[in-house]
Amino acid sequence: MDRLSELPELILVHILSFVNMRDVVRTAILSKRWRHLWSTVPNLDFSYDDFYPYQNYVDFVNRTLLSRGTSKIRRLKIGLFLNASYRKDYDGWILYAAKNNVEELFLEFNQDCCYWFPPQCVYRNSSFKTLSLWSCKFIHDVQITWNLLTKLTLRFSVLGNQDVHKIMVGAPKLEFLELDSCWGYDDLNIDSPSLRTLIVCEWESVEFEHGPIMTISAPNVQTLRLSGFLYRKCILMNVQSVVNATLSIHPHTGFRGEKKNLKGQQDNLMELVRSLKHVENLTLGAWCVEVLALREKKRIPSQVSTHKCVTLSIHMKEDDLFGTVNLLKGSPALQMLIIDMEYGPYEQPKGVELADSKNFYNSNGANYLASQVKHVKCLLHHLKTVKITQFVAKTSVFPFLEFILKNGKVLENVVIIAKRVDANSPDYLLKVAQILLSLPRASSRAVVTLLN
Repeated sequence: MDRLSELPELILVHILSFVNMRDVVRTAILSKRWRHLWSTVPNLDFSYDDFYPYQNYVDFVNRTLLSRGTSKIRRLKIGLFLNASYRKDYDGWILYAAKNNVEELFLEFNQDCCYWFPPQCVYRNSSFKTLSLWSCKFIHDVQITWNLLTKLTLRFSVLGNQDVHKIMVGAPKLEFLELDSCWGYDDLNIDSPSLRTLIVCEWESVEFEHGPIMTISAPNVQTLRLSGFLYRKCILMNVQSVVNATLSIHPHTGFRGEKKNLKGQQDNLMELVRSLKHVENLTLGAWCVEVLALREKKRIPSQVSTHKCVTLSIHMKEDDLFGTVNLLKGSPALQMLIIDMEYGPYEQPKGVELADSKNFYNSNGANYLASQVKHVKCLLHHLKTVKITQFVAKTSVFPFLEFILKNGKVLENVVIIAKRVDANSPDYLLKVAQILLSLPRASSRAVVTLLN
């Protein structure tokens, strides 16, 4: 007998809970002990991948649920195609889950400019704790009752302002709300006393559904993430409770790639940054730093904030130095700076030639850094940690690190985590380490760590 089969049944069921349902059902042929074990797995994950035609997938889900009977379901995740021919099947699966008091329901309809109306049992359910709906359209005159729901994700869906209000009222324990590429609303009044995390991703291809302005009021939210495209003006109100904020926003472009009202979008972005000047932890995307760089070059004063930790998603180009300096000048209480140099999945970044490292410090960016030391107050009393993740050596990285090490009076840690790419060979990183060790330090407690 194999060691896996010797494990207690509870452990086997737990292991199977992480496996796709098609493979779970296949375990029935292993032995007599496994024959019915699959039917007690509480987490069901159905995917139409590897099923062709689609009817075979629908038949498989029907057979599987029928064979399970009334076994307890904790989590049900189903990938689906929007097809009117299978509406009764879909409604039957959802009703089955509701009758078995499912706690986590994920209905991931393939988005193809079509929408489905959830059945009544979705709107009124007292067992849901986590709910994820894709490509759905809310029925306006239906009451929502989600007494135990704590996490709600809506993607590619249509909901109006009144639907958002019904969710706030009907889900009194809701803590997490994500609206990803949804439309139909322009006034997000998130007044639930329990909601702590709000994520909004604006998608540019549906502008005809929206008004020219979107307002977000979230008096109790502590974590706020805004991403996507800034194709309409966004106004933040009552966000005084936000502690962690992320602005990963891109400029809106038209179908031909032209940037529409770029100056207006830049101004709106800075209004958002100003609205979040009180947050302890702020994360900014590449375009945000690009706009800060433009302001720095025009000598526009930095916006003063009370941030304690800032994360920048940048590749450390020369312009990124200007944006980073602009932010540092406006963050006198900053204690930690994190730079994430993450590249896309198909990008293969290359490091610079280290033989020319002496020339790094003669660039425009390096010279500008040296001229701004007296304006970066956090270097004197507060900045203790600088961390660079997904590191690839770029020309501007070394002047920046020299700037930090040479002027950081209370600096304690500089941590560099190298990206696992061919460019970061052991010999190459050894040379990087030698350059870092040669840089002067203002703080005797400053420790530089290079990790691969």
